[in-house]
Amino acid sequence: MGRGKKPAVILAFGGFDPSGGAGVVMDAKAAGAAGGYAVVVPSCLAIQTTTTFDRIVPLPRIALERSLSCAAESFRLRAVKVGMVGTRAAAEALLRFLAKHKGLPVVLDPVLRSSAGTPLLAGSALPAYRKILGLATVLTPNLPEIEKILDRTVGGFRDAIAAARDLSLVSEASVLLTGGHFPWPGKRGVDILFDGGSVTLLPPGRTFLRRNPHGTGCALASGIAARIAAGDPLPEAVKTAKSLLERHVAEGFPSAEGRWTLVASDRTPRPAGRSGRRPS
Repeated sequence: MGRGKKPAVILAFGGFDPSGGAGVVMDAKAAGAAGGYAVVVPSCLAIQTTTTFDRIVPLPRIALERSLSCAAESFRLRAVKVGMVGTRAAAEALLRFLAKHKGLPVVLDPVLRSSAGTPLLAGSALPAYRKILGLATVLTPNLPEIEKILDRTVGGFRDAIAAARDLSLVSEASVLLTGGHFPWPGKRGVDILFDGGSVTLLPPGRTFLRRNPHGTGCALASGIAARIAAGDPLPEAVKTAKSLLERHVAEGFPSAEGRWTLVASDRTPRPAGRSGRRPS
């Protein structure tokens, strides 16, 4: 980034992970590595390590609403990244905020369960969460998440492409179906982008396939949001964010539990393609 040039600012809304490997802490680091700046509002406290999940500690709705307002007062936001929402209070506070700030690109990573299978979205939050899904510009589900959202089993790679298409049609958002959970030979880590009626397949990096990294969904979605905020068209934003994610994995290290932890260094990337105009 050149001297005197201001970074595009995004709002990151998600859980607070005390390990720093996921949630809004990772969002801020990944957005910075993508050349942006993230203001963050935690949706809840996620009591967890890099390998286990204990519980969610909710935050009061009034505190969430005021924190969201403060973030928007301090900076002109260019995009919003949504991760773990967790509670009804958080879902309703975010929905109210997005209704007041229409037109902002929203990159939503639908975090519904922990790696251990613990539900991360309260049933009482579903009505508001469904409305948030309807406001998303980009959805970045993994395989278990898209199966949950569509309420169907994805049986193969062709079916995964169809699922990405169907979710895009239902939500009216672009969909990046991440391939880290794909069990099919030769397809693990291949991401499926359905955007503007066309499908793009994005191969994985070599380092990613050798690790089981923590927080990749957060880092990828935040990188995409930062590049969209900077003016990149979505395909280029996705390619740049994937390239950055590979670097974060390569520069990572294992936690005490042995889970690979990303290092999102604060270096501005070279865009993957020609940038478009910055959103107004």
